[in-house]
Amino acid sequence: MGEFQELIRNFDKIRDYMRDFYIYGFKSRSDFTHKSARTYDNEKRRIESYIGEYMKWEYTKSGKNLFISMDCSKVPVNPLYAAWKSKAFTNNDIMLHFYILDALKNKEIFSIDKLTDVICKRSDQIFDIQTVRNKCNEYHTLGLIAAKKQGKSLYYSLSPDNFEHMLTMAPGLSDAVKFFQGATAFGEIGSFIMDNQNTLNGLFSFKHYYAAHTLEDAILLDLLSAIRNGQAIEFLNYNESGTRISTLDGIPLKIFISAATGRRYLCVYKTRTKRFFNYRLDHIKAVKTLGFCNDTKKHYENLMKNLPNIWGVGFGGESRMEIVCMKLSINEETEAYILERIVREGHDGELIRLEPNVFLYTKEMFDSNDISPWLKTFTGRIIQLEGTNQIVIDRFYKDIKRMKEMYGN
Repeated sequence: MGEFQELIRNFDKIRDYMRDFYIYGFKSRSDFTHKSARTYDNEKRRIESYIGEYMKWEYTKSGKNLFISMDCSKVPVNPLYAAWKSKAFTNNDIMLHFYILDALKNKEIFSIDKLTDVICKRSDQIFDIQTVRNKCNEYHTLGLIAAKKQGKSLYYSLSPDNFEHMLTMAPGLSDAVKFFQGATAFGEIGSFIMDNQNTLNGLFSFKHYYAAHTLEDAILLDLLSAIRNGQAIEFLNYNESGTRISTLDGIPLKIFISAATGRRYLCVYKTRTKRFFNYRLDHIKAVKTLGFCNDTKKHYENLMKNLPNIWGVGFGGESRMEIVCMKLSINEETEAYILERIVREGHDGELIRLEPNVFLYTKEMFDSNDISPWLKTFTGRIIQLEGTNQIVIDRFYKDIKRMKEMYGN
């Protein structure tokens, strides 16, 4: 029987479990069917050790449902960052980490042979030269140590580009890191730096803070790297219910972020169908690059030309555009702020005054499904709604009718 370990080897496993059971799913122990009940218990214990104070539960017919609950505006550091700090390591990993940095701490410069000798002498243990070299090369890639070739040999030293050195050059950098860890993607990097400096965030809080999206930052990094390098990709994508996974490919062009939900989407150009598509990042499992694409710039320019014609992330199922016309009753004297809001939020749609206190808003787009939530915010002011996609218009009126039945006149 395997012994429970708090640390993890594969982040995807904890990412999927955290997302499906604690953020989106509100599932119970009986819903866990991938492996044994013991696996469920082990994963639950890991997550409790990371974010125990934010875990809540409620009893339903299906059993005890666990979920994460927090007031993001009052959380100084995203508690889900703890999952990124739980990677398992071997004895050699942790021992060499301290021995190498200790050997180089006084601005020492060593060849790999000399460095290995120093480590073996100080630790009273025997380390293979190739093992030390591999660890040094790893740390050189990470920027922790510098490597300079002299003759035929590489000589290693601590990298001068450390945070302490940068603080002397920019004293306000520590405060910038506190802002960065909460305001941007890859905020876990700022959290790691704050841990290293033993500092806390007492300066910044965010009204709209989407803590759960850190779970897909590894996928985001792979995608941004592919976009920067102009590479086509192949990726695994789950369907909405998470019951089916598909292997897809395309040319990644841009990452879209919803201002309403913080949800992130990958925009790709599908070479086979010659169309743009958007996929939710939290549905993408893994990304593999396929090589450089010569047409990336051309497809990106075409995407930029098409952006004014999408409301959300939908490019529609057909090539023709869809039109939505909304006639509104707005008191020009007391509700001028409504007109300002339409201009601000209306994606450059046309707003004209038909008569006193009556206005017509018209917008052309690829997929009018995306505008429906925004249209419903004008309920009570809409005189008439028309559009070329009759399914969307009928659904709108059906929803209004259902609302009337539920709440009365």
